[in-house]
Amino acid sequence: MQMNHDIVYILKNGYDSEEIRYSLRSVYANFPYRKVWTFGGKVPGIQPDELVEMKQAGDTKWDKVRNTLKVICSCEDITPSFWLFNDDFFVMKRVEELQPMVSGSIYARVQRIMADRDGKESLYSIQLKQTARILKASGYDRLDYALHVPMLIDRKKGLQTLNTFSSCPMFRSLYGNHHRIGGIITDDVKITALDIKPTGREILLSTNDESFRKGMVGEYIRAAFPDKCKYEL
Repeated sequence: MQMNHDIVYILKNGYDSEEIRYSLRSVYANFPYRKVWTFGGKVPGIQPDELVEMKQAGDTKWDKVRNTLKVICSCEDITPSFWLFNDDFFVMKRVEELQPMVSGSIYARVQRIMADRDGKESLYSIQLKQTARILKASGYDRLDYALHVPMLIDRKKGLQTLNTFSSCPMFRSLYGNHHRIGGIITDDVKITALDIKPTGREILLSTNDESFRKGMVGEYIRAAFPDKCKYEL
């Protein structure tokens, strides 16, 4: 797999977080690409290769992401396939090839979430089950692609998925199953606990706001990338 695709971040309007700085530092150091794009909010002190500043349309977070993805997948200036990143994705070691990744089945993911919540459902688990039902009704597999890792998206196929499944928010799992991209089974790399320190063997890491600011994982990531990259003013 050639690593010469564009990287795309979707940033909410009014975005304000230090994570994007370190994500960009990690990408610049370890992830071959052509250009970095950001869509949505403009981040003070950050200048990507291409900035598309836009107010994201929609009533919910998921609506805004879906509608922004339609804009991204329709943008012919972006490479035909692009890496979809979140601001809390960090590339800790040099990457030359990256395969699609899944956690297993969507139903197994739901069971794990509910076990962690003493059997109680969350909005997220409800949306996962909705995604699984929609995929099953359409004759597709129900693999869980909702991991906190970069995902390679073909723009034309992305539009097909967004137009085919117009009412479900789980784009990554819809896309992966719709186009049968396969994938290796792996645990999620997201660390939310404050007292977990990475081993040093990780290639990819992800955080939440609190674990990045206050946790051992955030301290580890900041120490790994102390110097500014070209995208920081």
